[in-house]
Amino acid sequence: MEEGITGGLPGKRHRRLYRRWGAGGWGIVITGNVAVDSTQLATAHDLRVYDNPHTVPLFTELNDALLADAPEEGRPLTLVQLSHAGIQSSPTWGLSRAPWEPAVAPVSARPTLGRGFVAWLFEHILWPTKSRAVTDLAEWLDIAGKFIDAAAAMEEAGWGGVQIHSAHGYLLANYLSPLTNPHPHALPGVPHYVPLRLHLLWLILTGIAAATEPRFVKAVKINSSDFAAGGMDEYQAADIIREIAAWQLVDILEVSGGTYSNPAQAGTARQSLFAHFTTELIPTLPPVPEGPAILLTGGMHDRSLIASSLRNRACDLAGVARPAALVPDLPSRVILNREIDGPKAKVGPYAIPQGPLVQRLLGGGEAKTAAKPGAVKLVGAGVSTTWHEWQMARIGLGVEPDPQLPWISGALTYTLWLDILGGGPRGWIARYCGWDD
Repeated sequence: MEEGITGGLPGKRHRRLYRRWGAGGWGIVITGNVAVDSTQLATAHDLRVYDNPHTVPLFTELNDALLADAPEEGRPLTLVQLSHAGIQSSPTWGLSRAPWEPAVAPVSARPTLGRGFVAWLFEHILWPTKSRAVTDLAEWLDIAGKFIDAAAAMEEAGWGGVQIHSAHGYLLANYLSPLTNPHPHALPGVPHYVPLRLHLLWLILTGIAAATEPRFVKAVKINSSDFAAGGMDEYQAADIIREIAAWQLVDILEVSGGTYSNPAQAGTARQSLFAHFTTELIPTLPPVPEGPAILLTGGMHDRSLIASSLRNRACDLAGVARPAALVPDLPSRVILNREIDGPKAKVGPYAIPQGPLVQRLLGGGEAKTAAKPGAVKLVGAGVSTTWHEWQMARIGLGVEPDPQLPWISGALTYTLWLDILGGGPRGWIARYCGWDD
């Protein structure tokens, strides 16, 4: 997920948002997508690492803003999430290349969003052409080099580490999945004992380890399952994670799941989304610090659930994502606030105003029937994601999040007016003059 703010290099709005998070009592703050290839974005909101003299100074300013108001006794670890959208990079949504220029991936294909005309229409609007299968080994080495160079730049900018995004159907997840990499090839320089589908990740992690100091944290985000027939299942994911842990190159491993074609569904009220997977996985891994700390994100919205997940060894670290867009100081205000009784120390559940209506209008079906044939599963996840991004955009503008923000109003204000129309004449003048608003 991104910050809902105009992408590229970080600016004043990003700094304002991250400053709020830095003062909120978080132990770790991980950025949204930071693309290592500016032509292969997930959305137009992605921050990017460019090979120019402005990248390091502006990311330095963002890290400084994040830590500016952080308590001295509990400054958060700051991580940059490095990503490459792979097969899911849309030229019409990311606006980073011409519509006829394909995404790059291990296979030539386009994401499938469901059955029926509406799903077909979304697929062909978002991905007018199928991805281009990368067959040149030198191109894979170049992609690995982009991740390594970006990590080195983030260390120079003062960040505490990086997280390599290998989940959610992005490029590294494409490489790991038998569905999108059915015939993996050996990459140069990788030991023979490394499984073929892990070659690209191995090159990236060993390269980052060689290019940065040992104290620079290396994290990986990976799927517990693709939730798709023929994709990576939980047994394969567990084997991959155990292999990665054996390399002793990763400090933190975040467990996630799903792709654009099959977004992960919500967990139960008393269990995090992937707790069943991590509870069985952790006993098979080397203990921290020999092995990675397992970060569990998804449904961790209340104190008692976080406590029970830690107590029952479902995770070593608890992650909170979307609620942080509504309550940027969630740890200090709610989760760790001793003045709030346990049952009240939580966020939600909350509904997105007009969310169900918009989901139906866009072909996502009813919330309870979204899995039926013809429903576009991405729509439900997209309605929620964009609404939370608008809350972050509000913080970046210097106003408080609004839990009562109607979805349609948010689309008109933040997507149409600010993103597409650039904020009107004032925004056009500011952009022309190079002012950072």
